[in-house]
Amino acid sequence: MELRIKKQEELKIVGMHCSTCASTVSKAIKGVPGVEEVNVNLASGEAKIVIEGAKLKDVINAVRKAGYDVITQKFNMSLDVSEEEIRKVKEIVENLDGVISVRSGRDNLLVEINPMTTSPQTIVEELKKRGYKAEITDLRQSRKSDFKDLLTRLVVSSIFTSLVLLSASPLLQLIFSIPVQFYSGLRFHKGMIRALRNKTTNMDVLVSLSSNIAWFYSLFSLSNPFFSASSLLITFILVGKTLEAYLKERASEQVLSLINVKAKKITDSGIIEVNASELKVNDVVIVKSGEVIPADGVVDEGEGYVDESIYTGESVPTRKIKGDPVIGGSILNSGYLKVFVTRTGERTYLSQVVEAIREAETTRLPIQQLVDKISAVFVPTIIAVSVIAFAVWFFVLHFPLYFSVLITVAVLASACPCGFGLATPMAIIVGLRKLIKKGIVVRNGEALERLKEVQVFVFDKTGTVTKGKIRVAKYEGDVELASHLEKLSNHPVAKAIASLAKGKRDVEGFTEFKGEGIYGKVDGREVLVGKREFVLRNCEGEGKDADVLVCVEGKVTGYIWLEDEIKEEAIKVVEWLKRRGYDVIIATGDSSKFADRVGEILKVKVYKDLSPEDKVEVVRNLGKKVAFVGDGVNDAMALKEAYVGIAISTGTDIAKYAGDVIIPSLESLLDLVAQSKRTVRKIKENIAWALAYNSILVPIASGLLYPLYLPPEYAALAMSMNSVSVVLWSFVQ
Repeated sequence: MELRIKKQEELKIVGMHCSTCASTVSKAIKGVPGVEEVNVNLASGEAKIVIEGAKLKDVINAVRKAGYDVITQKFNMSLDVSEEEIRKVKEIVENLDGVISVRSGRDNLLVEINPMTTSPQTIVEELKKRGYKAEITDLRQSRKSDFKDLLTRLVVSSIFTSLVLLSASPLLQLIFSIPVQFYSGLRFHKGMIRALRNKTTNMDVLVSLSSNIAWFYSLFSLSNPFFSASSLLITFILVGKTLEAYLKERASEQVLSLINVKAKKITDSGIIEVNASELKVNDVVIVKSGEVIPADGVVDEGEGYVDESIYTGESVPTRKIKGDPVIGGSILNSGYLKVFVTRTGERTYLSQVVEAIREAETTRLPIQQLVDKISAVFVPTIIAVSVIAFAVWFFVLHFPLYFSVLITVAVLASACPCGFGLATPMAIIVGLRKLIKKGIVVRNGEALERLKEVQVFVFDKTGTVTKGKIRVAKYEGDVELASHLEKLSNHPVAKAIASLAKGKRDVEGFTEFKGEGIYGKVDGREVLVGKREFVLRNCEGEGKDADVLVCVEGKVTGYIWLEDEIKEEAIKVVEWLKRRGYDVIIATGDSSKFADRVGEILKVKVYKDLSPEDKVEVVRNLGKKVAFVGDGVNDAMALKEAYVGIAISTGTDIAKYAGDVIIPSLESLLDLVAQSKRTVRKIKENIAWALAYNSILVPIASGLLYPLYLPPEYAALAMSMNSVSVVLWSFVQ
């Protein structure tokens, strides 16, 4: 039963300047299901709301969709918990007042909150009340901490376990095993206590139970102890967990190593070295040969060759001169640059990539539901099997207590749900890393699985299939006035027509009609330029078969025919998709004859003269699972509507795109589709391996093949190797 609790929130709205604004914001919030009361105060810029069943994130998205913004705060929080507990902690934080969204990594949470309601410190305190240790930190620190902690505990465990093995005296074995049991194994004991307090079970429960049973049995039976077994058990598990942490850290290391770079900033007092995170827009920094460019910007002075492979996938360095854009995280191979900073913080390209990594780590694909069902019953089942094994060996078969306890500990130590838990996230992390190397950024991890279900690829034309460098093929009549009017528009068609302009003209009253044309006065004469149908609705004259008509003082005076150039890789990509059984369609706002020629060359169906809303309808009405590929600006609505939205970008404007995936070029689509299939296949293989591994190991540990059985220490080693094998196999993609 899900309880519906009323909550009151207060939001700080940005961008309201009149009563109409306040009314618009109020209407947008009221439109969210679950919002009961709204009171928007224009003077204070605040909105007080009462919600029951609604999500705060949906309310904020509604405000932003209406054209305004809400002040929020993001922070990263590191956690001292096991991987199995991350999901539980995430659920706790999500249900706290003032929390907008929570993304989880391996040992950290990225939390977005409403600072009017709560604070990072409040979130940390709430977790501490529930037995979880958390602290506000940066991403790099939280990533490193788990590996370092495990390594330290492993070193201590290895030293004292060696002393246990070398000691003949049970008393010395007891003394030397204490640091192993209660320092090196402390993270497992704490994990068990937290898990039981929160009414759940995980790997920590199995490790803590098995090692404690072995150690305390030895304490009360010094004549026949197995302190060596309990110490080796913890040591071997730490070997596996430390190796696993190292391998997982490597999966994201390439990009994360660029986050904390230093920058040489030019100031009035000279050049000072600061962290890249401290840079601000309009700062000027110096970059020398071999150094990382610390932020997005424009070359203000100098010349050099920049390695931009981190976002383009191209290994050949690009020559940069004054006026050229550069991306934070790319490397100056040779030369010297002064860079004028244009973007910092969360708006930089590199920050967007890091966000993608965080998203990928927490992505829960539909296949994960099977894993969740297995994990939910796994630990209780193993505990039950260990109890049954003890009862059979001791009470039924009448074996000594020592041997029966040994079997019990071996069963607990042999099984581990970690392999199941790692099956999905590790495959995704590695797959994402491979895509990032090719300049492909996956913003929504689910897209990796959804791509295998896609049946139709719908492509935008201009800038996607074609180069977007529209040019005038020919023209007739008087187009001079139109060419000067088009100078005020940034549309690709306008730029082509503006190239015909000669001399200088006075332009006033410029008005642009989205997807139709433009209007204005040139030298005092009314001029209308646009699509054939649009102009003929408003002017007298013949349309012919021209792509663009020019109307002066109510009469058609000029005709313009346009053409574009198809990208070299477009034919290759379309043929590749068609060979694999995909349907391919072009959906474009272009109404010209050239759109038809593109369809003829690529041998695909073309829907033309479409508005952004029309493209959405095309996606909806196909009746199939659609991947839409576009430039991410005019195609934003279609990208959102599609089953998978794929935006093409050079990287500099990555933040504005609405796609699930961002690719640097059309040809990158082939890498994306191929990698998605490999990743999904790897997830299934990981799950199958983890299931088979435990299915074989547990019966052997329980003594089913007696006299062949697994001592607890070797059962623990086999247990830890299950996780390591899943991690290693995930790298083979």
